[in-house]
Amino acid sequence: MVKLSNRLGSLLDGEAVKDFVARMDARGGTKKLNLLAYRLYAKWKGFKFDLPRVGDTEPQLPFIPTEAELDSLIAGSWKKLASLLQLLKETGCRVGEAQKAEWTDLDPESCIFNIRAEKGSRNRQCKLSQKLLSMLMRLPKKNKLIFGGTHTGVFRNGIQSVRKRQASKLESPRLLKVHLHSFRHWKACHVYWKSKDILYTQSVLGHKSLNSTLRYARIVQWEAESDYLCRFTRSLAEATSLIEGGWEFVTDMDQGKLFRKRK
Repeated sequence: MVKLSNRLGSLLDGEAVKDFVARMDARGGTKKLNLLAYRLYAKWKGFKFDLPRVGDTEPQLPFIPTEAELDSLIAGSWKKLASLLQLLKETGCRVGEAQKAEWTDLDPESCIFNIRAEKGSRNRQCKLSQKLLSMLMRLPKKNKLIFGGTHTGVFRNGIQSVRKRQASKLESPRLLKVHLHSFRHWKACHVYWKSKDILYTQSVLGHKSLNSTLRYARIVQWEAESDYLCRFTRSLAEATSLIEGGWEFVTDMDQGKLFRKRK
């Protein structure tokens, strides 16, 4: 509203506001949000404002970094930030969910982590790697919260500093596009790519609406068959071990069984 006032002189001219928003260098969704905010302002001031139709409201697909890019940011971060980023990467939780996490939500013996949902999501559990568990257990335990109540702004400023430094060091401008929520985007695509199961991906992310998850199905490009490792065995014990290790049975052949697993 301050920007509109500075450019228009008066916020009481609805037609001038429509014209200003129409000429904004922004996507339709951003323009619509500005007009919705102005309609609330008009209602507060006691005059009517008819919301015009706005085209191009299709949301942009999120930027998806590579795993190597995320790992480079984690490696270049200070201890608490690195722990947070690793948690976001492994679980796909939102930063707000991570900040609400208490030490009682973490079971060090089973490596099970309880995620307290926000934004209308669902509570859920996930299993952490030993690497992440070790990182978390090295954090100070002076507060019931795992991340000690550190404000989101501290983490946002931290990743901005890290990505700028790493982008320069690694000569990778793509790192400048990574933000805290990018870790959740990566996790969503990674889970869907590995499972090809949109409902499972929905449960991992804690979405209540499947529509929120379906956007990632538009991003994922299935890899070629060469991106699989293959194993052949005639041993029942080895076949059992492969299945327990996440290998997928393909077919019977030459009196044995063929398995595959994504690299």
